[in-house]
Amino acid sequence: MKKNEYIGKSLEELKEKALKELNINETEAYFFQEEEEGGFLKGKKVKLIVLIKYEIVEYCKNFIKEIIGKMGIEVNLEAKVREDCITINLISDNNSILIGRNGKTIDSLQLLLRSSIQNKTGYKINILLDVGSYKEQKTSNLEYRIKKLALDVKRTGAEIKLDPMNSYERRVVHNICNEFDGIITESIGEEPNRYIIIKLEK
Repeated sequence: MKKNEYIGKSLEELKEKALKELNINETEAYFFQEEEEGGFLKGKKVKLIVLIKYEIVEYCKNFIKEIIGKMGIEVNLEAKVREDCITINLISDNNSILIGRNGKTIDSLQLLLRSSIQNKTGYKINILLDVGSYKEQKTSNLEYRIKKLALDVKRTGAEIKLDPMNSYERRVVHNICNEFDGIITESIGEEPNRYIIIKLEK
């Protein structure tokens, strides 16, 4: 997983140069822009950092296999690379162990992986770990439930307080409720007890 650095005056020129040299298209990489201080009587220059998504995926796979291997579990990995997120699905004969109670084990693995990538690159990359599509199904169920609750709020006018959720689940709730006119959401409290209220827009 290599940090590819390009320095120049124009962001567009640097991006074009990076794509050509790395032989990739724009969807295959993450781009991070920084400013470089110029010398005496020189203007500021642009620094472009390019991280190739394929290399990040390979790093993720090796990282996960090493940790899970120490648990004595064999696992197969499937990766989906989207524009703003890399999802890696773990498949094994011990899914319940990898998921953990209420998903705590897979959440801990995800946190370790994200921290490792940030330490290596200096940047946050949106990585989602799933086990046997557990989170995907959980998200689907959450979306269905929140749509029903939003409709209830719209029909009755009574606000609804949800149970504490992690940041990913709260983002799902906010996004779903944004689809309903006249409905707003508010996050309240501190982690790990932060929760959301769904209510009518006054």
